[in-house]
Amino acid sequence: MTAPSAIQPTTDHEIWLTAMDWVRFHMHIVHWVANPYRPYMAADEDDLFQEAIMAAAQALITVRKKNSPQKLTPFFRVIFKTHCLKMAAGVQPVHIPHDLLPCSALQEEADDPFEPCPGEIEKALQGIKGRKREVCAWILQQELPVTTLEVAQHFNVSRRHACRLLHNTLLQLTEAN
Repeated sequence: MTAPSAIQPTTDHEIWLTAMDWVRFHMHIVHWVANPYRPYMAADEDDLFQEAIMAAAQALITVRKKNSPQKLTPFFRVIFKTHCLKMAAGVQPVHIPHDLLPCSALQEEADDPFEPCPGEIEKALQGIKGRKREVCAWILQQELPVTTLEVAQHFNVSRRHACRLLHNTLLQLTEAN
């Protein structure tokens, strides 16, 4: 265990340096927390190390605010576990605008061999009515795949409501087939 006086950084730079040192010294805790989620994460060892440093920095800030340096490890475990759950759930940590994506990635998406004809799409959407149909039509008009956040923003609804709309629409489409 690190001595409480050694984990009282005062500047942002000191927090990052302390967080990096703490993570290097406590990699066994990092692996212990992350191992249950590793099969579901698209992250390598370096990604895990960087997420651990960010969690350690958050934990150091929390410890400093609460003036309880002995609780660094428990705070770190909770914060880092949240980071691991987000990575395992596929939450994109940073939004990358479509215009910054490499052209090869866009080309691979464009080469999709399955492209249903308009008649098949119309037939599939026959049972869909109202707002769900509007959402489907808008999504089909987009050149690139859209996220639930983009759907929510476009239709001025909450992200949760957009997820619910899409989920219910997909259920209707699968039941119709």
